[in-house]
Amino acid sequence: MPKASGFTVIELMFVVALIAVLLGIGAPALTTMVMNNRISTAAGDLMADFTFARATAISRSQRVGICASSDQATCSGASWGQGWIVYMDINNNGNFDGAPETIVRVHDGLAAGLTVTPSPNALGIVFRPSGPADAARTFLVCKQGFRGRSIALNATGRAISTTPSSNCT
Repeated sequence: MPKASGFTVIELMFVVALIAVLLGIGAPALTTMVMNNRISTAAGDLMADFTFARATAISRSQRVGICASSDQATCSGASWGQGWIVYMDINNNGNFDGAPETIVRVHDGLAAGLTVTPSPNALGIVFRPSGPADAARTFLVCKQGFRGRSIALNATGRAISTTPSSNCT
C-alpha cells in the first residue's frame, strides 16, 4: 500500500495560528506607516505649492497668492485641510477676486482626519515679485495620535519641512 502524503489537521492549525500572530503584530505597524506616508505627502504637497507660488511670483514679476479653499474655485475655505488654490493677484490687494485674476494651481482636500493648522492663523499668503512672503508662518500637518510635519515659511518666502518632537494632539 502506498504511503499517504500531505498535512495533518494539527499541522494546518499550527500554520494558521502562526499567520494570525504575525498579522496581529504587523497590522498596527502597517497602519502607522500608511498614516505617516499620508502626512508626509500632504506636507510635501503644501510645501511644493508654496515653492511653486514663490517661483511663479518671481518669474512673472507679479504677486501670487495661495489661500485655503473648500470649493477649489474661491478663497472660501475655513481650513487648509479642505484644499487650497494658487492664484495670480493681478490687482495687488492680497485677495482672490475672480476675473481677471486667474487660478494657476488647485489642490483638493486632504485625506480624512488630516488637519493643517497655520500659526499665526491665516487663510492666505501672498508672495511679492521679488520672492518674499507677506509674513512668516508655520503650518502643522497632523493627525491626532501620529507624528505630524511642520512647514516653516519664513519672511523670505522659503519653506522648510521638519518633524515635530511630539505626536499631534
